[in-house]
Amino acid sequence: MPLAREAATTRWHARASSISETVGQLTRIWGTAAEEEATAEADDASSRIKGRMRTSVLTLVVIALRPETAERAMSIVNALASRHPSRAIVVSPGDPDGPTTFDAHIYAACHLSPTSHAEVCTEEIFLKTGGELSQHLSTVIAPLLIHDLPVVLWWPDDPPFGSKHYRDLADMCDTLLVDSGSFRDDGRHGLKGLLETVAAGHAVNDIGWARLGLWRELLASLFDHPLLIAELPGVRHLRLDVARPGTTMRISKAACFGGWLAALLGWTVSRPVRETGGDRFAGEFRVGRRTVTVEFRPVGAGSGPNVPGTGSLMRVDLELMRGRAQTRARVTRQADHLLATADWNGAQVARRAGRLEPFEETPFLAEALDRTMQDRVFQMALDKAVELVGQK
Repeated sequence: MPLAREAATTRWHARASSISETVGQLTRIWGTAAEEEATAEADDASSRIKGRMRTSVLTLVVIALRPETAERAMSIVNALASRHPSRAIVVSPGDPDGPTTFDAHIYAACHLSPTSHAEVCTEEIFLKTGGELSQHLSTVIAPLLIHDLPVVLWWPDDPPFGSKHYRDLADMCDTLLVDSGSFRDDGRHGLKGLLETVAAGHAVNDIGWARLGLWRELLASLFDHPLLIAELPGVRHLRLDVARPGTTMRISKAACFGGWLAALLGWTVSRPVRETGGDRFAGEFRVGRRTVTVEFRPVGAGSGPNVPGTGSLMRVDLELMRGRAQTRARVTRQADHLLATADWNGAQVARRAGRLEPFEETPFLAEALDRTMQDRVFQMALDKAVELVGQK
């Protein structure tokens, strides 16, 4: 099939019906790009395409199980192309029990660098598979990876942890990107699968964990106050309110937050959380001889255009006691703002505020692509979280 070039945007498009044809079309696209650059240099007629560079720093593989997920992924990949030049492979697997099909759209785009005035070129491959190929995606993807470059696997939906299908894909990648906030049901099984992935040696970036960053920062900052830092060993109770706009009580993000506190303060799990009625979950930590109770509570998510998703944190409440001193530290959410306050013996002594980032994946994906090493704090928090929800 001949190449289609969109001159206004310096973008090429080709189509293929097999893996070998896809590789061949990529070769043809870059051959055409090189010929255009050579012609421009010879004629000195187009400064725009002089210094054209095909640049990839990694291969990004996206498994999009739904059409809307594939569309969203392609949009985000386009938005990040100039910051993270890469070969992006977005795979949309169809019915594994249907006829075997393979349909690839191959795009190459060249973006003018504002600093070097050269064009930086990247690739996007959108694959739709069916039948036998949908059952063995690793064999489809492997020939399209760029040798010696890191591979990031982004699974926007709930990954099928534990399945051979998932393991084969994870084993060919260096880093896994998921969102624990979108795990199915209550999220406990997903947390266990995530920890098993870490134990297998894969670096993991979790969008759900990243979205907890401001919550963790604000709570920790309250204890910068000289009156409060000495109270930290006196934690007695941790309450975590999570949004439940529907019928599902998802506790994966709340468990990660509780796991972070436990790892930070040296708590051990003495009783994993279990349902106590009304969709509430309760459990216990121990530190020395002292017990710290933990409670997850469902709350309404409100209404309007910015309704928090299922399992989003809505409130963190710490109760502390040391001698006659009673302390309460809270972080609460109102719309897209967080307010953190601390009371010592009934008097407010600290107050912080912050604004949450919009509910959008692009900045979190960009951050994950910048970091290919394992986040040790996340790993410790995840380990405690899995134990807390009774999956260890």
